[in-house]
Amino acid sequence: MSADQGSQEIVIDENDDNVLHSGALRERLQDPSLSEGTITLITRDPNITIIGDMDLDLDDRRKAPLYECKSLLRVDLKGCTKLTQMGNHLFTDCSSLTSVALPDGLTQLGDDVFRGCSSLTSVSLPDGLTQLGDDVFGECESLTSVSLPDGLTQMGDRVFYRCFSLTSVTLPDGLTQLGDEVFYECDSLRSMAYSAGFDTVELYSLESAAYSASFDTVELYLRYRYKCVTLRKLVLRLLGKYNQAVNEANGTEAEKHAIALAYFPTDNSSTLDVGLFLKAMSTSGGNGIEGLVGYILKFV
Repeated sequence: MSADQGSQEIVIDENDDNVLHSGALRERLQDPSLSEGTITLITRDPNITIIGDMDLDLDDRRKAPLYECKSLLRVDLKGCTKLTQMGNHLFTDCSSLTSVALPDGLTQLGDDVFRGCSSLTSVSLPDGLTQLGDDVFGECESLTSVSLPDGLTQMGDRVFYRCFSLTSVTLPDGLTQLGDEVFYECDSLRSMAYSAGFDTVELYSLESAAYSASFDTVELYLRYRYKCVTLRKLVLRLLGKYNQAVNEANGTEAEKHAIALAYFPTDNSSTLDVGLFLKAMSTSGGNGIEGLVGYILKFV
């Protein structure tokens, strides 16, 4: 194991297994002199097949070789050409970790491997990956999108638990086992492509939001949300036009607003944008008598 303090890079060329399981590497990475998110770890042992322990339980997670190493910024495992498994809790709570390069031969990620890696924005998963354990990406709050490999067949429970920034996921056609609460509290999830082989995929956060908003089904809630987003865009565009009309008008401030309002009738408008707005406003419960500005003030 060698370290270059100038570039903040740690390289393991061989005997990776002993270095990791002896605790030497974690002790080095948890050195108080190291700031958070300053270390790039490169391991390129061509003989190691597993990093960590697939049987390590939650009570013993602190024994995982890289558990809670907050100094880690990037990890490159590409040189571990025989690596097939990453054990439970391997990178749990490495909160400064932003990126990981994984080898092509990797087939399985254990439980909690990246749980609590709150700075992780994306992960490129190898095509040969077939299994994801429980909570693999749990509480990865910065993770925005994931494209899962075609060979993936099993996903454990809560794989994306509390991934608040996750907006889209593509599930592979070959997926045969999907755990419970996979997308629990993924509040930003708006797009998911999945195999027709599944009858249902339960999005718990969407169900909770739908029921709390008094909708009987997620489908009705999503239609409502789509309509709201469309309305917001239209409102903002109209508001921009209204402000432009005010700025171009002459007179006192009150007179300028009166002139601008004349361009935005409350009904039977011949202006396309206003007509569309009024139609949408009507179908979503808006009161045309209030006028455009009154509705804008309620909506924006």
